[in-house]
Parts: sequence; C-alpha cells; structure tokens
Amino acid sequence: MSEVSAGLRRVISVITARTGLHYYTDKPALLEKIVAARMSALGCRGYLDYLEHLDDEALGAAEWRELESAVTIGETFFFRYAEQFRALEATILPELLARLRGVRVLRIWSVGCSNGAEPYSLAIVLQQLLDRRGEDGWTIEILGTDISTRALEQARQAEFGWWALRDLTPRQRAEWFVPVVEGRTWRLKDCYRQMVRFRHANIMDLPHGRGPAGPFDLVLCRNVLIYFDPVQVARLVREMAQRMTAGGWMLVGHSEPMEHFESFMQPVRLPGTMAFRARAAADMPAGAPAQQRPMAALTGVAGLAGFAPLSSPIPCRPVRLSRPAPSFPTPMSSGPARNDPAGEAGREVEGSKAPDRKTPDRELQGRELPDRALQDRDAGSRDAGILRTIRQLADGGAPRRAVGMCREYLRRAPMAVGVYFMLGVLLLTLGEHEGAVEGFRRVIYLRRGHVMARCYLAHLLEGTGAAQEARRLRAQARELALCLSATHVLEGGGGLTAGGLLRILQDKENHDAGLLAALPDIASGLA
Repeated sequence: MSEVSAGLRRVISVITARTGLHYYTDKPALLEKIVAARMSALGCRGYLDYLEHLDDEALGAAEWRELESAVTIGETFFFRYAEQFRALEATILPELLARLRGVRVLRIWSVGCSNGAEPYSLAIVLQQLLDRRGEDGWTIEILGTDISTRALEQARQAEFGWWALRDLTPRQRAEWFVPVVEGRTWRLKDCYRQMVRFRHANIMDLPHGRGPAGPFDLVLCRNVLIYFDPVQVARLVREMAQRMTAGGWMLVGHSEPMEHFESFMQPVRLPGTMAFRARAAADMPAGAPAQQRPMAALTGVAGLAGFAPLSSPIPCRPVRLSRPAPSFPTPMSSGPARNDPAGEAGREVEGSKAPDRKTPDRELQGRELPDRALQDRDAGSRDAGILRTIRQLADGGAPRRAVGMCREYLRRAPMAVGVYFMLGVLLLTLGEHEGAVEGFRRVIYLRRGHVMARCYLAHLLEGTGAAQEARRLRAQARELALCLSATHVLEGGGGLTAGGLLRILQDKENHDAGLLAALPDIASGLA
C-alpha cells in the first residue's frame, strides 16, 4: 500500500492508543486487512463509519473485543523457554515457597497468557514441587490475563493440539493430559486446570488504576512489551512492579527492552536467563504513590494485605507423579525442539488470523497443490498460504503429512525459502536431524543473510561433533545480527529480535537452551 488514507491513519491511531500495540504503526497494510474484515462483518461503509461503531455506547464494547482478538495472535506452547522453567523450578519457586511458608499463600500473574499454556505450565511445575517437598495446605492463585477474548475462551477449554504439546514426551502427555481426539487434541487434567483462573484485561489500563491489583509474588510478562514503544514500556514496568510484593520475582522474554526494568526492579542473573526482583517500598522511585507501591512492603506481610481475589482461593492438591518424574521437558532431551512465538505469544502479535484448530483433519488429508494456484498467485501469497496449511497439519497431529506437503511444494517451487525453513523445523521436532541439516543448509544457500537458519544449523552440527563449523556458523549469525537494528525482528525467529539473539549468544554456557527456546512459531513467524 503506497499511501495511507486519512481514515486508516485515524483507525490506526485509535487502535494503538487503546491497545498500546506500537507494532502496527509502521505496518498499515497488516492492520488495513484486519480492519477491512471487521468492517465487512459489520456492514460499515467506510473508516469513519467503523470509528463511530467503535465509539457507540451500546455496540462499541463488543466490537472492541472482536477487534482486539483479531489484532493479537497468542500462539504459544507448553514450557516455552526451557531455561526459564529450569530457573522457576530450581530457584524462583523454591525461594517463594520457603519465604511464604508461614502464610502458605502464593499468587502468580501471567500477563498476556494467550491460550493458557504458560499459566498451566506453571501449575504443573508448582504441583510437582509441592509433591516432592511433601507440603500441603497451600492456597494457590494463578491468574492469566489477556486482551483477546478468543484466546481466553481457548484457555478455559484447556484443549491443545500436538504442536502446543510438542516438547512433551509421551509419558508427560499421558500424566498431565487426557486425549480428546486420539493423536490430535488433548485436554489438561482438572487437577491442574483448577489452579488457574482467567480474566480479560488490557495491560494499557494499568496506569489508570484498572486491572489486577495484586500484590503478586511472581509475574510472567514474556513477549508482551516488545510490541510497545519505549515510553509505554517504562510506564508499564513501573505499574507491574507496584503490583508485586517486596522481593517478588518477574520473568520477561529474551527480546524485551530490559533497560527499562532496572529503575524499578533488581536484575538477577540465573543460568540461561535474566530475572528481576521487586524492590522494597523505600527503594521505589519517588513518584510512585504510596497506595500503589507493593502492599507487602507497606504492611510487612507478604502476599496478603489489600488483596481482593478475583475468585475464591483454590487449595492446591498436588498430583503424585510416577517416579522418576521428569522435572519438565527440555529441548536438549530426546523430545522435539521448541519454537518461540505464541506465539508465541507469552503472546505474539501478527497481522494474520490464527489457524482454526477445529478444521477437520479429513479436509486437509490428501490435499493436492493445484498447478493453477501456482500460476495465478504471486510467490509470496503462495508461500504464505501453504505455510498456513502445513501449520494446520502439524497442529492437527499430522507432522509427517506436513513434511510431505513441504517436500511436494518444494518440488514445484524450489526457491521457497520459508518452506525450506519450515521443513527444517518440522524435521528437527521429529528428531530427523540429517534432513533438518539439509533443510537449513538450503535456506542459507538461497538467502545468505538468514540469521536463524545459521543458529539452528550450528546447534544440529554441534550435536554431530562438527564443533568447528558450528562455531563458525554462530560467529556468522552474530556478525549478521550486529549489522541489524537491535529491534529488528529476525526472519523465522518467531518474534525474536536481533538484540535478543545477541543477548542469548553472549551467554556461552547456555546458548543452546536459549536458541532452542527461540525456535520460531510457524503460524506467526513464517506464515
């Protein structure tokens, strides 16, 4: 789109003001498609007509929910960022359980919870810890909030496809889930679901005194702030810090603008990741109103003062797992590799609609690629369409057929870089490393500047003993990333920025865990 109309500029301004999604300010074409679809659904004649609908006292609220769901994509998966879940299990949660044992109340907030995979992953880890420690009588409140009503509806259903569970071993999947459609979808067991509550919330409401009041002992805000401008990030970090107990913990995504955190929280270096701890009230910036500072710091009682629970507290009833119980899936194990998005993510924000998980598998089975489609569409549209179809196959429990569709498409379109990258990702998740190596090599051949292909090829080669070539590829990836803006979103990185990748690569001891945690989400990173 060469020119942006005044009406569209006004719509973009209104949407970004309400949602804070600065991401769309330089991507008007993406937002134009989303708004056009909503206008068509409502029968609006133009942008001004649509703006009047959004402002309508009776109809506006419902349409804002639809629009907010359309502009946010929350594709993510269980135990995303394995190194952060190691930190949760080994350091953060044990410290909280020890410190709060006197009151036996623990409150956690998952900001931008998307389909619920993040707070549900926390519930699993927390129950395992309580089970091992032989502790009971705890009141656990895990709150997941999101701006997307569609994502929250899916989260409450707690049903997930193969792609969201790809990092789980068959044993873990059987321990924590019950099959809904064998081999395609699974539902999280009730003992974990009851620990989590979901609520619609817009993070932009925090500076206005709305949203969850806290105080929270642990906040996860991963891959949310990367879509906001720096001024907004600073305000939101301050507001979240003011809703935490003194000494409370926060985890954020690898690509978040972390320079805004140190004014309000204390950074803590943990193996493979950075965490932050809320400061005491005396250490908060002078401009913070007393009633908004961490309540525990003002009362001396962690996790209790002034908290108005959203629902009745849920007593945690730990589920006993068979021994030896795996702590949580790690990408360095024999299980499939992970991606970043979902997106992510955390939540992700993209300009395309999330794939419909209810698409019947029979509709995809045996689907052919018509020659006419290859002739009539431009290459970018063709690639995007096939990638969405492949993503649906993989998420529907048919990764092998997804691989077959990649190969069939590449036979007809041998220059499709995104499909080669998709093929490498799928083969990596299936443990077929030789084929994955070939796929990533083809990506680099076709697109010399592809950073993420070098990262994952380096990981695969190091696993085969080719350490020297792996080091060379990582050095190349680093040099390419240094040539980019720190906020540049890497192709195939599922939202990972060049700056985020450089931070991962600087952590030499844990670089593999960090890179695998950033494995791209197909729906948002490629489609």
